[in-house]
Amino acid sequence: MAVAAVTVCATGQWCGEASPVAALLHAVWAVSPDDVFAVGDGGLILRRNNDAWTVMDSGTTNKLRGVWGASSSDVWATGLGGTILHFDGTAWSPVVATTSEIDAVWGASSTDVWFIGQGTVLHWNGASFQLTNFTGSLLSVSGTGPSDVWITGENAAVRHFNGTSWALTSTGAGTNSYFAVLALASNDVWLADFASGKETMHWNGSRWTGLHTGSGIVFQSLSALASNDVWGAGGRNIGHFTGTAWSFDDHDRQRLGRRGCRPDPASQLLATGRRGAHLEARATRRRARGGSQRGRTGSRRVRRDGIIDT
Repeated sequence: MAVAAVTVCATGQWCGEASPVAALLHAVWAVSPDDVFAVGDGGLILRRNNDAWTVMDSGTTNKLRGVWGASSSDVWATGLGGTILHFDGTAWSPVVATTSEIDAVWGASSTDVWFIGQGTVLHWNGASFQLTNFTGSLLSVSGTGPSDVWITGENAAVRHFNGTSWALTSTGAGTNSYFAVLALASNDVWLADFASGKETMHWNGSRWTGLHTGSGIVFQSLSALASNDVWGAGGRNIGHFTGTAWSFDDHDRQRLGRRGCRPDPASQLLATGRRGAHLEARATRRRARGGSQRGRTGSRRVRRDGIIDT
């Protein structure tokens, strides 16, 4: 079954897209405006291709929480029960690597992919997995390349990988729990936490600075189109940072899904969540930032981060 998708939004507006299945979507990842993958409850995987959303056969009923790919024929999806799925352009296949819950996936390339979850860090080098165990529930992973990877989570602190080893990082926020990390450059890294007055932390290459979101709102996810075009989200709130302070964006106030807000290469944001696998797009004037960013499609790299449902 397929339903037509809305592919054009007025600049600065959110607009809804119909879904073929009424289920919660937790994460979304875009190869291009017309090639988008979304994952959610019950092993649901949707793909928007040629202006329509269709249901893909995932082969699992486990909840899926993360999705990322190096191309449209090299996509990973992760979830409960150690679920790791790989799409080769034709079909999804299970990959056995762990029994731990895998909450998120990110890669610098097809041979440099990171999977994180309940105290678990898995690294795929293109041929095999390497396992590293840490304390806490790891929720977010981001990086700019093979020697600049960040992970964080609940009771998990913040850790940085320099290409050789992991090291703990002290932010001064006064908490050991961070919901999201977003690395735009080695000197431009964002964190989201629930420390009062320091709900977001920013790294400029030499020090961390706390930034208040206002109104006591806690972001549980971070995404960006550029260094001065950063988005934070949690629950029913979407915030926008343009270089000085956070403001809040207008959408239909539905609760959004895990890691469910990401840019596509045509400079618009895609959001997923409840209300029949609700799908939205917010057009922007700015092109998604190129260079070393979280997602990668061919010769272009595009940041694709998301929203964690509370």
